[in-house]
Amino acid sequence: MGSVNDGRRWKREPKVETRCGCKAEMRVHVHSDSGRWIISYFQDVHNHELLDDRLTFMLPCHRKMDAAAMEQMNMMLRVGIKTPHIYSSFVQTAGGFQNLPFLKRDMYNQIGKQRRLIGGDATACRKFLESMAQANPGIQLDYSLFGDVVVFDATYRKNKYMCPLVVFSGMNHHNQTIVFAAALVANENEQTYTWLLQQFLDAMKGKAPGCVIIDGHGAMKKAIDAVFPGAYHRLCAWHLLRNATSNLSNPRFTSEFKKCMLFDYEVWEFEDH
Repeated sequence: MGSVNDGRRWKREPKVETRCGCKAEMRVHVHSDSGRWIISYFQDVHNHELLDDRLTFMLPCHRKMDAAAMEQMNMMLRVGIKTPHIYSSFVQTAGGFQNLPFLKRDMYNQIGKQRRLIGGDATACRKFLESMAQANPGIQLDYSLFGDVVVFDATYRKNKYMCPLVVFSGMNHHNQTIVFAAALVANENEQTYTWLLQQFLDAMKGKAPGCVIIDGHGAMKKAIDAVFPGAYHRLCAWHLLRNATSNLSNPRFTSEFKKCMLFDYEVWEFEDH
């Protein structure tokens, strides 16, 4: 018995002929001097029945997922909800298929488009950063001088790609914030943070910070314990102030507490306060 196609190249069946000779059309051109769009010809007489108004949302040019719908879809995908169930949720919220400006197929297409876009953009971004690293090695110099204390911050998020932006920063001798490195990560679990810190350590020629300031994220702490075992962990001032405000609800204490953290005191002055 031979193979299924016997080596022959399969051809697609011809598509159904849908043209009907309708003369309805509109011609538009751009005026060379004013730049305005001008309709030079318009014919609205059709030789066929028009689509019912209730079904126009199914036309490809009318189907579109707006930014809010894509954001909600991505949030549901991240928690493990399947695409058919997500679409059913949209349908129920909208009160029926006819009230939803896109189909399930459009949702699948959008998911595929996002995945392709992330791959292409990530490659372009990586190449750009590699070229910048070769042209400007100053970041490693900054870290060698001021990298004893590093802030590990992952509170930023890129809406388009839903990838947390991690920033490694510190402070120079002019009391100015300087950025040592930044990274986009796919998730915020311990394995990802451990890998990221190892890459950071390699990029900085093996120098580990003496103190790392974080926002209290559990996965961060475990990753730091694994990669920087000799570093101290400290909560950032913003989170400390937020905790003091939410737990005590005493503005006077919060104000004095802020002074103790941020003001430049001698040791005896700090202990006195």
